[in-house]
Amino acid sequence: MDYIVRRTTSEDVDFKFLEKQLDEELFEIYGEMQNNYSSHNRVSELKTIIIYVNQKPIGCGCLKFLDWDLAEVKRVYVSLENRCRGVAKIIVKEIERLAIESNIKNIVLQTGSRQKAAVSLYKSMGYKLTENYGPYVNDSNSICMKKIV
Repeated sequence: MDYIVRRTTSEDVDFKFLEKQLDEELFEIYGEMQNNYSSHNRVSELKTIIIYVNQKPIGCGCLKFLDWDLAEVKRVYVSLENRCRGVAKIIVKEIERLAIESNIKNIVLQTGSRQKAAVSLYKSMGYKLTENYGPYVNDSNSICMKKIV
């Protein structure tokens, strides 16, 4: 399948469309507990990747700068019908390219304990478990990972 990778910002209408699907899915997985993460998931003006097939947005992800050499992977999502096709890896690799181009050396991310596929994906791409950081410290539902790029 031919994918088109587009760099944009988190204000993009296609990103907002995918982000809504992501939030709905997370609410299905975690129920009311997901409300605890709403403030952490608000994004604005982040470097954003959108993947298209036949001009339709099917996946996304963002890069949030935390420090001069540290950034965070945010809002990675692939629509249900497009999973298991390598789209998430394309998104994460492109986010890593954005980080490298911005002289970022370390990338962190947070995912939920019930998202086994996400944890497996990140491990397969060289991310290692790390101590929970920022708002996820002492949060037993959060799994935090890190990679040096």
